[in-house]
Amino acid sequence: MAKKPSVGDVAEEIFQAVLATPKHQRRLRSSTFWDKFGFERRTKDRVEQVKDALRLRNLLINLDETAFGTEPKDEWIILSYADPLPQNQLEQLSTENIPMPADSWFSTIEQRIFESEREVEYYFVAPLLEQLGYVEDDIAIGYPVQMYEGVKKVNKEADFVIFDGMNRSKETTLLIIEAKRVEKILTEDAVECQARAYAMWLTPPYYLVTNGDEIRVYLFRGVVQPDVILMTFKRKELRKNWPLLYKTLNKPAVIEYKVKLQKVLESTGL
Repeated sequence: MAKKPSVGDVAEEIFQAVLATPKHQRRLRSSTFWDKFGFERRTKDRVEQVKDALRLRNLLINLDETAFGTEPKDEWIILSYADPLPQNQLEQLSTENIPMPADSWFSTIEQRIFESEREVEYYFVAPLLEQLGYVEDDIAIGYPVQMYEGVKKVNKEADFVIFDGMNRSKETTLLIIEAKRVEKILTEDAVECQARAYAMWLTPPYYLVTNGDEIRVYLFRGVVQPDVILMTFKRKELRKNWPLLYKTLNKPAVIEYKVKLQKVLESTGL
């Protein structure tokens, strides 16, 4: 009797198939996708095994984390490969023109104990934004976002929305930040999906999610394509990750990327 392939073997087969496509993306019907794994039932443990195997290969899926594994059989699953950052990228970055905060600033940030979400916002997010070159006029705290949940219109509040100056519009939205208390685990459904929901209405180039201990930076790629995790690190690793964080999220760099993004959208008629 032929040996049943492991979850890792099947994920690797799918990974290689995705890499073989020009856009590093492949679509499979849900029934076809799950048949490859040979599961008689999609139990919670089995679905988590598949998720982990896909993450290890930097394969992103178009479905919400909570929906994956429970979707209809005829649903399309879109798998996309997100190029991981090279291990030596930080070492290759020239810090010559990158302003580094004082050692005392890093020490204060790394050693502080946050006792609430408000303290994460006040003692971590606010100083971080200042060092990245944003000023008071750019920052909207508790920014109202009107959006739809199904057919129902709802009013939400994003913790931080960063604009280019006082003009509050989609055209000037640069960054969204969601802050959580330290004990809050950064799960896909509870945090990233919330920040992404705001991003879909405000269209920033990036969004950042943090619980004061872990920091995740995402490249927003629109409603259809899955977003890409650009960085994920712990607060105690902020100093060594600063060059890449600054190079990506400093105000002039984000404005420049936003302009390029707008030109691409205009040229494609989106």
